[in-house]
Amino acid sequence: MEKAPTDNAESTASSFVFKRRAAVSGDLRRFLKRQMRLRLQRLLRSNQLRLSLYWAGTVLGMIWAAPLTLFGLLLGLPVALFRGHLQLVRGHTIALLARGPIADWILNRHPFGPMNAMAIGHVVIAERQGLSSRVLVHELAHVRQASRWGPVFPFAYLASSFWAFMRGRDAYWHNRFEIAARKAEKHF
Repeated sequence: MEKAPTDNAESTASSFVFKRRAAVSGDLRRFLKRQMRLRLQRLLRSNQLRLSLYWAGTVLGMIWAAPLTLFGLLLGLPVALFRGHLQLVRGHTIALLARGPIADWILNRHPFGPMNAMAIGHVVIAERQGLSSRVLVHELAHVRQASRWGPVFPFAYLASSFWAFMRGRDAYWHNRFEIAARKAEKHF
């Protein structure tokens, strides 16, 4: 079967219409993409979304660090029962601060030497007199680390100390978690 010859003008006209429709649909597509991008940017900048993401991250971090926090609460309970007090600290993260004579006793007899404070999960045990804002910021950095690392955090901390020691450095001062906490202090 033989094809009938098509008129060149008709072919050109339909080609023009097709190109015009493609251009309009391309313009519409670009317009819709731009509108979606602008709405997404507004949504990402909204305080409501930021607050929702902050609380979701905080709750998930607390759940992930729950085994450590439970151990911290077991140490903090005697502190609170024997003339100590508990205080909720809210900053970049939430922590329970325990201070009292038992806390002083625990921190002075710590296996790694006397300390002003220590964080275990979302619990910070601190001396009654030795807690400065800078020390609290340092300990809250450890609370955030516990939220990220969860139950693996003590092992990662010890591994970092061991790695520093094996390289001939101080196991505390060159521990990557301590370095990060000291950097957090400087931003205070």
